[in-house]
Amino acid sequence: MTKFLLRILVLWISLLYPIVNAQIKKIGVPFITNYNPKTYKSASENWDVLQDSKGMMFFANHFGIMQFDGVRWSIVAQPENKSMVRSLAIDKKDKMYVGAQGEFGYTVQLPNGQYKYTSLVKLLPDSAKNFGDVLHTVIRHKEVIFFSNEELFIYKNNKIKVIRCEAKFDEFFEVGKEIYVSDNVKGLLKLENDALVEIPNSKEFIGMKIRKIFETNEGLIILTQKKGLLVYKNNQLKPFVTEADNVLKQNQISTGILLSDGYFGIGTRQNGLIVINSKGNLIQHINKQTGLQNDYVTNLKMDREGNLWVTLKDGISMIQISSPLSKILDTSNSETKIYCSQIYQNKLYIATDNGVFWLDWNAYKNGQHENVHFQHISGMSENVWNIGIFGNSLLAFEKNGVFEIKGNSAQLLARTDGAWQGVLIPNHPDLLLVGGYNGLYLLKQINNSWVYQHKIKGFEESSRVIVTDQNENIWIAHGYKGIFKMRLNKTFDAVSNIEFYNDKNGFPSSLFLNNFKIKNQILFGTTKGVYKQDTHSKKMIPDNNFKKYLGMNSHIRLLKEDPQNNIWYISGENTGKMEHKAGGGFTVEELPFRKLRYLYIPGFENIQTTANRDVFFGTQEGLIHYNTTKNKKYQSKYKAIISEVKCIFPKDSLLFSSRYDVLPTNIESANTFSPVLSYSNNALHFSFASLCYDEADATKYEYWLEGFEPKWSDWNLQTEKEYTNLPENEYVFHVRAKNIYDVVSEEAVFKFEILPPWYRTTWAYILYLILFGVLIYTIIKYQKNLAEREREQLILNQEKELLRNRAELNEQKLALEQENMAIMKENLETTINLKNAKVASNTVNLIHLNEILLSIKELIGQIDKNNDFNTNFGLLKKINRIIDHELQGDQHWNEFEEIFNQLHDNFMQRLKTSFPELTPRDMRLCAYLRMNFNTKEIAPLLGISVRGVEDTRYRIRKKLQLSSEANITEFILNF
Repeated sequence: MTKFLLRILVLWISLLYPIVNAQIKKIGVPFITNYNPKTYKSASENWDVLQDSKGMMFFANHFGIMQFDGVRWSIVAQPENKSMVRSLAIDKKDKMYVGAQGEFGYTVQLPNGQYKYTSLVKLLPDSAKNFGDVLHTVIRHKEVIFFSNEELFIYKNNKIKVIRCEAKFDEFFEVGKEIYVSDNVKGLLKLENDALVEIPNSKEFIGMKIRKIFETNEGLIILTQKKGLLVYKNNQLKPFVTEADNVLKQNQISTGILLSDGYFGIGTRQNGLIVINSKGNLIQHINKQTGLQNDYVTNLKMDREGNLWVTLKDGISMIQISSPLSKILDTSNSETKIYCSQIYQNKLYIATDNGVFWLDWNAYKNGQHENVHFQHISGMSENVWNIGIFGNSLLAFEKNGVFEIKGNSAQLLARTDGAWQGVLIPNHPDLLLVGGYNGLYLLKQINNSWVYQHKIKGFEESSRVIVTDQNENIWIAHGYKGIFKMRLNKTFDAVSNIEFYNDKNGFPSSLFLNNFKIKNQILFGTTKGVYKQDTHSKKMIPDNNFKKYLGMNSHIRLLKEDPQNNIWYISGENTGKMEHKAGGGFTVEELPFRKLRYLYIPGFENIQTTANRDVFFGTQEGLIHYNTTKNKKYQSKYKAIISEVKCIFPKDSLLFSSRYDVLPTNIESANTFSPVLSYSNNALHFSFASLCYDEADATKYEYWLEGFEPKWSDWNLQTEKEYTNLPENEYVFHVRAKNIYDVVSEEAVFKFEILPPWYRTTWAYILYLILFGVLIYTIIKYQKNLAEREREQLILNQEKELLRNRAELNEQKLALEQENMAIMKENLETTINLKNAKVASNTVNLIHLNEILLSIKELIGQIDKNNDFNTNFGLLKKINRIIDHELQGDQHWNEFEEIFNQLHDNFMQRLKTSFPELTPRDMRLCAYLRMNFNTKEIAPLLGISVRGVEDTRYRIRKKLQLSSEANITEFILNF
């Protein structure tokens, strides 16, 4: 019970929080975000607005209850009769009560995101069902009050009490803990004990058309449609005079809201929103001319961040009344880009790309916005880069030269090729150095007027950023080259000395360099922090004081000291203020200026400060004002939400969505919603947002799909994420947001499970196991059958192989026998032929021998002792010649050689070819050795002695190149 009461207390404090802190500025117009019907894609008319405990915004729209989550708009519910919604109320459990046209009821959000509407009209008796628009819905204690012009309905304990009027109710008011009703016959009535009773002097209120009642210390403040404001105190009704009476009476009050510090926000039908304080002073008038998209205000509500939501006849606007920043706008809206601003003689001047404009600053800051607007200074219509006060003169530096502003016109002082800015030369307050497009120019003050003197010789560079130090050095920053340091000669007509510094002298880069003068010290803005010049080495080094607060990773675009000795800076895209602490050092404040990101004109960033703590920022969207006395809480907690979840495949199918009538509403209520999806739906798309409405477009997000991704994503601006081909698993999608103030939201989660495909389910695995067993059995059975068939086939094949081998063996045997027979036949034929040849040869030889013997016998027969010696000697010689001739046996040898070659594979030819130096006698000896004859057998065949045979063998050995150890007979046999 204690925890429950504590939660109620925290919720109550959170609901009161924006009222306590929502103080609206008087200077300028707050930032306004307009949402037109094209943006939210619904009906133009909106009648009420509320915020639930999460921070979600809901609007009573003509088409139903419209929801806005900071990113997306959608209709989430409609009354049972589909009529337009006129009023909304919400309890601590986010049960939303709805008043519509002839209908009222309540709606609750289901786990799948849908809003289920339940009508309460069925609890009414038939006689009470004929009523019109339910203009107000209020939750009070344990009851809900629905108000229509015909009847008042009090819903409690599932019963409805009906309070009827005699004629017609006009309006309904919740004032603190009390309920008032305006009656066209009885005047102003008060609800007491479920009955309407007249207040004292109630008849005075008849016909007043009261639109709002506020409870204050001064009594009841009555807002009427056409008679302005009244105060009811001590039963007396008196006019409440304000500075806005004329506007309020002429433009018909439609609604109102109580703001902090006794401020009243008053909506009108014809002239937007008017804010006055408790004394009736005009604080703000915001209408179509100053940024509101429509002048007909239907309702006003504050959110927990201190933003004022304005529902309009045509659209919705969010006014950031709690912001210390505001826009100083001209009703003619003629100024555009602001390059510089200056307050001079109680007038605010702005330098723009269309010349210079001014307005009465005192009147404007005192709230006289209606009659105060910017006026153009004639004489200049080009880009004016700078304006400054020099002596008693206001000078403007323009494309065509230097001008002096007097009244509503500008007078040309010096025509130059463009003028950027001017600085006074130290110790010479009558000399003005002007930086131009192509060098420097000198002006001199003569008789309180600035007179052009000449162009400075010796320097021709663009001189847009100039500062001077106490030593009369002139420092000029060139954004694309570097820093120039120079001195002028004594006559101030030429440069006497010049030095140049770039990245070679210590700067991290030569690009985008700036120079500033802070506390009489020259500092340099670089792309990597603040630098200064070392007094000894003259090198450029990081400044440790600024390094501590601004770091070394940002581009320092501007440093400026204000009258309170605070240092304003623009670092990267961040604007900030460094304020001195009592004990030394600085406190850095950046959060109030996060809205200025990306608004500055690159290269022309400007901040103007005043002694009254007014700060002006020149931007591309006009002049923005900052007041240090206006505080806003930037660390407010907020939630990230998941707007929609859908499956992508096989077709878009929603799982979670608040959009009206896109999912079933007949499901049971539950605290959690965790869908279980089939594997075919394993591609999901998530849409998300954050319930922080301040610069919602700049909010960044990070997300993480637990179960699929190892860590959070990087921060980015996208508000959607999709995942495809997710495997089966249990998942949790996380998302959180980070707003422009670097506050991280509470994360939103969405749990879901993806089932495995049917082929990876438990039953599938059991089936796989069974099929696997059957498969193994089948394989084993098959293998056995196959082995048996293979064994039988192997035996059969072996038998066939054996028979085939036998047949082949027989064939080979027969072929071998035939071959042997052929060889034997061939050898036999050869032998026979050789023998025949030998027989024939021997026969021939025998015949020849017989012939020789007969010749010798005949010659011997002729030898006679009677013959003389010479005759017999001659015969003997003749016989001897015949014998010698036969011994040479050339003819017989040829025949022998032919037969020998046939028997010994052409031995004689091969030997002669290999050893051509062998003689015929050598060849014969080799043939006899081949026939394995010994020396004694060879000698008579050669007709020489044994000794001669040995000598011949020795010569042959040499010709055959045989060593002494080699056997000549073996060589011949193996040749």
